[in-house]
Amino acid sequence: MRMLRFLTLAVVAVAVIASGFDAATLVAQEKHEHAASHDHEAMKKAEQKITDALKSLSPEDQKLAATQRFCPVMTYDRLGAMGTPLKVMIEGKPVFLCCKACVEDAQKDGAATVKTVEKLRDSTATLAKLPMDERMAVEAQKYCAVANTSFLGSMGAPIKLVLDGKPVYLCCGGCTKKAQANPAATLAKVEELKKAGTLEGHDHAAHKH
Repeated sequence: MRMLRFLTLAVVAVAVIASGFDAATLVAQEKHEHAASHDHEAMKKAEQKITDALKSLSPEDQKLAATQRFCPVMTYDRLGAMGTPLKVMIEGKPVFLCCKACVEDAQKDGAATVKTVEKLRDSTATLAKLPMDERMAVEAQKYCAVANTSFLGSMGAPIKLVLDGKPVYLCCGGCTKKAQANPAATLAKVEELKKAGTLEGHDHAAHKH
């Protein structure tokens, strides 16, 4: 009789523990889903703000700004995120800037600015083929983790590596061996690149590579 009672209590204890574990897992899952939903909503609002800002441009300029996507001076800044993009003519070609503060820097070396715009357009065309989540991850890093001045997507589809469980994007296959040779340094560079894109304010010096 005592043995039966002991077994019954053991079964109840196991059930309670299992129930608690399931509850904890469920709570964690709900928090994760809530955070993902929040991020998705924030992304939708940001995209809508950009879309509305671009509508202030002529239909032709809307297309040009959309294909450029980012400012050639503040390269992490989406055109339209700070209001209607500013259009300037440099070397006889239309260039869109995120704001007036970028005009002087854009005009200092017009040829370099135009070249940057061309690379941004190549990158935009390539990354547009990726799923939205992956595209956002690539754009958050912006530059190759090895060739730090190369826009991801400007040389074709980015190469994705996973180092220590974390995604790393490269501009081309030629950077793979170097990235894998020192995973810690590569991951540190990725975090540095991402941080540059989240700096508060309009710090031009901090965004230059």
